[in-house]
Amino acid sequence: MATKFYAVRKGKKPGIYRTWPEAQKQIMGFSGAEFKSFPTEREAQDFITPPEQVAVDWAAADTIEAYVDGSFDRISNRYSYGVVIVKNGEVLDSFYQAGSDSRYLESFQIAGEVFGALAAIRWAIEHNYRAIQIRYDYMGIEQWALGMWKTNKPVSKDYVQQFKELAPQIMVRFKKEKAHTGIEYNELADQLAKKALQK
Repeated sequence: MATKFYAVRKGKKPGIYRTWPEAQKQIMGFSGAEFKSFPTEREAQDFITPPEQVAVDWAAADTIEAYVDGSFDRISNRYSYGVVIVKNGEVLDSFYQAGSDSRYLESFQIAGEVFGALAAIRWAIEHNYRAIQIRYDYMGIEQWALGMWKTNKPVSKDYVQQFKELAPQIMVRFKKEKAHTGIEYNELADQLAKKALQK
């Protein structure tokens, strides 16, 4: 029987447990519990204290931020994303794209959101950045990538698979923004996503 390590990141007593009943005691009745099982103790420890949680200077030359947003057109059955690449308050690049893959249509604009995040990460890798901060307004972008939400649909499964391929090449951080609250670059990403559907 394969050994499993149960990591409790948020619970009554965070830590690594060797059996599910032990881990379960720490999360039962605990609101907002975060936990996951791993085949190795190292992976479990990294889940509790991610190695990328070292301080990042987002003003440093080798770091970048990206605002991403998605949209969906029910008439043409297409999803889209808009990405705005920002450095020290200046837009370095912006781009958008629409898609119509039938596997993702049931997820509407969420498909655009997650593929926008992947496009931003690829851009940063291609331009030799060490770290990127993805600023988003849909929680799934972060929760799926970090293994906090289950991947039940094709869009989330494919997103996680592609994220795992890209993640070793660059440090990725996530920061949630409230949608439609006047944040300049977030609004611009939203406009670009809508523009992609006008083609």
